[in-house]
Amino acid sequence: MPMDNPADLFLYELSGMYDAEHKSNQLVGEILGRTEQSPLAQILRAQQQQGQQKIQNLETCFAMMEAEPEDVPCLTMDGMRAEFQAFVGQAPSMEAIEIYTVDAETKMAHLGIAGYQGLIDKALLMGEIQCAQILRTNLVQKQENAGTFERISHELGQRVAMNV
Repeated sequence: MPMDNPADLFLYELSGMYDAEHKSNQLVGEILGRTEQSPLAQILRAQQQQGQQKIQNLETCFAMMEAEPEDVPCLTMDGMRAEFQAFVGQAPSMEAIEIYTVDAETKMAHLGIAGYQGLIDKALLMGEIQCAQILRTNLVQKQENAGTFERISHELGQRVAMNV
């Protein structure tokens, strides 16, 4: 994909976010497979549904720009998946998996926040107002997710501290 103008860069970054959302959803599915008996399972299922909506929103942006997603791998998500697999290989307790999950979800949310903020700015600068509004929807979900997992992290931390 040639990078001849700001629109090319925007589509490149949008494609990277598209890959990130797909991989994030896959990782949530893997984590969910390990936490079915956890109170987090319901929250993770909701995350997967939101993830599908975010992917659809990105597809809408591509359609508005009359473009298709390029093959731009999100290496950060590849690394997070590899970290999760290495962690699970240590045969952690359910409590450790819950704490790890909450931390991973918080990291994924903040990665998405940063990515969506940049995409929204670029969309607005290019005059792609409708696409920016759609991306803002995804940003708000990421911000809400970050808040949710930060609260859960605090609660888990208190629970662990009481048991020490």
